[in-house]
Amino acid sequence: MKKYQLLTAAALAFMAATAARADDNASSPPKIEPELIEFSSAGFAGAGAEMLRAELADAQFIGIGEDHGYADAPALVAAFAREGKPHGFDYYAIEVGPYSAAWLREKLRSGGIEGYAQALKGRPLAIPFLNFREEAEVAAMFTADGQLWGIDQEFIGSPLIHLEWLAQRAGSNGDLVHALMEKEQEAFATGNQPAVFMATADNDRWTQLREIFEADEEALVVIGELERSQAIYRSNFAGRGLDNNLDRVGLIREYFLSSYSKAEAKDKAPPKVIFKMGAVHVGHATSPMSTFDIGSLVEGMAAANGMDALHIAYLPVGGEQMAIRPSPDGAFSVKPTSRGDRLRSSLEAAGVNMAALDDSDGHFVIPLEPVRRSMGNKGLSEADDMFRFLVLGFDYLVTTKAGKPATPLATE
Repeated sequence: MKKYQLLTAAALAFMAATAARADDNASSPPKIEPELIEFSSAGFAGAGAEMLRAELADAQFIGIGEDHGYADAPALVAAFAREGKPHGFDYYAIEVGPYSAAWLREKLRSGGIEGYAQALKGRPLAIPFLNFREEAEVAAMFTADGQLWGIDQEFIGSPLIHLEWLAQRAGSNGDLVHALMEKEQEAFATGNQPAVFMATADNDRWTQLREIFEADEEALVVIGELERSQAIYRSNFAGRGLDNNLDRVGLIREYFLSSYSKAEAKDKAPPKVIFKMGAVHVGHATSPMSTFDIGSLVEGMAAANGMDALHIAYLPVGGEQMAIRPSPDGAFSVKPTSRGDRLRSSLEAAGVNMAALDDSDGHFVIPLEPVRRSMGNKGLSEADDMFRFLVLGFDYLVTTKAGKPATPLATE
């Protein structure tokens, strides 16, 4: 038995070495050519349009993974929504808590984009990423009952909404809630992040809130969900990044499956969903954050239903994006594209002809299946974590050298 085990180990080592040499010695494959593509709420156009359009008939899920803060990532969602409508894509899942998403939907339905922008005044960081005009315009396409799914934890800035809502329900017992709301507004206005509610609320504070609303079941549910979100943030504050990520992914999965089950019961068929979240959530591979995220979950769900999941990354290699951070000087600032030079050089090393991007400020679509085959085992093993995740976890990359920053809806 020991001899057999040794021979097996030696055979495996030989096979691994042979595979590595095969990668090293393979002839250089032809360059992978990006295709120019245009996209908007009117759909797709350009040479690369058919590449994405052809995927829709067999897809149940479309996951769009982004680096936040670009104006054109939601335009890509709008194009998929338009092109996907005949195929039954009626649902949109976003990186927002479910109670914040309900507030967003109500504001969009009652007042449109401008009414929603007015509601954000004084609290521009209450809802992540949906505080951009382009994002809100896409969300406004999904305001029918049950179409917009908030599947993330309640954001660190969301008490700016929820404390106001609680104060309106507290009646004569609302002094504490009003005081908390005023303190929260001051903390965000001055950029004092350590003083925000999600960082400071302790067990006694949660107990006080539950006592105030002991006869209000709806309020108690919201308080409970805020406390769950705070527990996830606490791991992050304490430097326990993996705990934070694992617990957050668990909550995302729970919220997603709840919305999915309701839609399935209503439609009497598997619902078709478009996602847009940070890229680490949407790829169908173990993420650089060491998590098995929603992108991997839906891959298996689609396969079980005889369909596919389509994974698209929107990551510019140049230009500018909008950054978000609490600050006394304002919550928004434009910055150069993150990691654009590294992404470009990684694509070039993997066999993508990036010359076309030099001659145009437009967008290009790059199929990633030939990229991973071009890289082989050796190239993938030597790639940095994020690029390996991109190549293994996504079907297509949409990129440009001229990324445009998103437009804040409310700046103060």
